[in-house]
Amino acid sequence: MIASARRLYIIKRLNELGIIDYKSIARELDVSEATVRRDFIKLENQGSLRRVQGGAIRSEEDLENNYQVELSMQSKHTVNTEAKQMVARAAAEVVQPGECVFLDMGTSIAPLAPILLAMPIRIVTCNTMVLRQMKPNARAEVFVIGGQYMPADHMIVGSIAECTLRKFGLHHAFIGCMGLDIHNNTVYATDMDVNAIKQVAIQNATDAYLLADRSKLSKVGLFRIAGLDAFTTVYLDGPSPEEDFPSNVVFVEEET
Repeated sequence: MIASARRLYIIKRLNELGIIDYKSIARELDVSEATVRRDFIKLENQGSLRRVQGGAIRSEEDLENNYQVELSMQSKHTVNTEAKQMVARAAAEVVQPGECVFLDMGTSIAPLAPILLAMPIRIVTCNTMVLRQMKPNARAEVFVIGGQYMPADHMIVGSIAECTLRKFGLHHAFIGCMGLDIHNNTVYATDMDVNAIKQVAIQNATDAYLLADRSKLSKVGLFRIAGLDAFTTVYLDGPSPEEDFPSNVVFVEEET
């Protein structure tokens, strides 16, 4: 792909997501991170974006208002933390002892892991961060799917992972996303391989649940995971809005 086409693609992705990182763009374009970095520098000099550690944000965005964003999964854990914990607690209530559940990647899923690890259940996951939260007294039995490791996302993906995941009978699958559009009935992911894992888990589970905070509303990604109707329940934080939402969308409010 010629340089001008790459830069048009970068701007398109930035307009879709509001924030992008070197690794993801390099993977999507099948080029080196060094090439992408040079494209980012060129685009910043043109005023088309503002570079931050690990990637870029829209040029009009203020770094202070964006918490001087660092584009790693670890840094995102500090964003909307209380909302994600509320959603996780509500979602965990559907799980019963002895059941088998899938835990996806994502910062909305992370608060769910310690809750479920304390239960006498089986957990199947491609998310290596689940292991980091596992304590010696954990009651859950954990199965980690093998395959290609994506360090930036702490996720194991690829055909081996997909094939292995299909062998498990899941009672529940807890799925994260980068965005969802209620009006277009679409849930989005940014990576094709990660998207494939999510879809296998949804297909193999008796019930699938989407966990997200309100910041994900109306964000658009490159890949469609599924429609909202593929989920038994979609958990979002905050009070119910006045506009109509599908009946399977549940808003979790802070306890008073």
